[in-house]
Amino acid sequence: MIDEIQKLLDEYLAWLKDKTVLRQVKDWVEITTPYLDRHNVYLQIYARRDNNGFILTDDSYIIEDLRLSGC
Repeated sequence: MIDEIQKLLDEYLAWLKDKTVLRQVKDWVEITTPYLDRHNVYLQIYARRDNNGFILTDDSYIIEDLRLSGC
């Protein structure tokens, strides 16, 4: 059974890698994921290196969308 689960995990990781798009935007890398928000728009996050590692942000998109929808 562990081999079957490992195969599913490998297939999922291959799908995720195939469907994720990276694009350079000035000092940031835009990461477009295959996951959709409640508006059926692909979720995007942005990454930038700093002195302590990486900064990841969605520019408060998800939190703001939840706030505007009453959550």
